[in-house]
Amino acid sequence: MQPAAPVTRWSAGSIRITSGTVAAGEISGRLGITADQQFERDSLMSSGNPSSARRETSVWLRRSGLPDDSDLTDHVRALVELAAAHRHQLAGLSADCDLELWLGFGSENGQGGCVLPADLLAEVGALGLDIVLDLYPPEPITTDASG
Repeated sequence: MQPAAPVTRWSAGSIRITSGTVAAGEISGRLGITADQQFERDSLMSSGNPSSARRETSVWLRRSGLPDDSDLTDHVRALVELAAAHRHQLAGLSADCDLELWLGFGSENGQGGCVLPADLLAEVGALGLDIVLDLYPPEPITTDASG
């Protein structure tokens, strides 16, 4: 009997704010939080390709700061704590911006999940954040020609 292969799972989370009218730099200023990554409206989607499409909105991202092997619920809790400390600033942005809690999950074997407790989801809702969940399926298994 062979030992079970380790399950390679990852999860990530970030606050993502987009706007067609508010610049990403202005979002940082109004929130009092530095973005981990930001892109301005009309900037190139691929900075190395001058022929690439341009962004329709400004994009502001702040990651949870937790490692990828953390539970998805921990990412949500960390982001809720950050957002709660800036609740009024987020509310002020909500008229001109889309506010999202972006969550990503992937697993090598395609299995996995987590429980997001009702009280935590209520906190996310009270902050005015929509939840976006991106699931990443495992890579297809390939076999060589020799079979």
